[in-house]
Amino acid sequence: MNIEDTEKLISCYQLAILALPKVTRHEGYPYYPDEISDFMNLLERPPWVAYEYQPKKIRNILDSIDRATFEEVRWALTAAARAERFCEGSWELTLRNRLLDPVLKRLQDLHHA
Repeated sequence: MNIEDTEKLISCYQLAILALPKVTRHEGYPYYPDEISDFMNLLERPPWVAYEYQPKKIRNILDSIDRATFEEVRWALTAAARAERFCEGSWELTLRNRLLDPVLKRLQDLHHA
């Protein structure tokens, strides 16, 4: 992953956050606008996806994100993308609560270190 990949990711993240008002519900399930789906799908593709991520370690990574490695950042991003499979509405909550802000900040910090 390079700085251009990171800049694209952050741009897509910002578009996803701006699209939050467009989230609708159908029979209780969220329907995501393209900007949100595109961002989360980006996390499931190289260079961001971490196929070997370990869900049990994500909480510890997030709790110490200021010391996370590139690989651990990828694990956190993969976990965010896959969370919707287990909990409908997870993407919306992740974006509304800006849970990825510290992860993306750490990613930028790693590029500038």
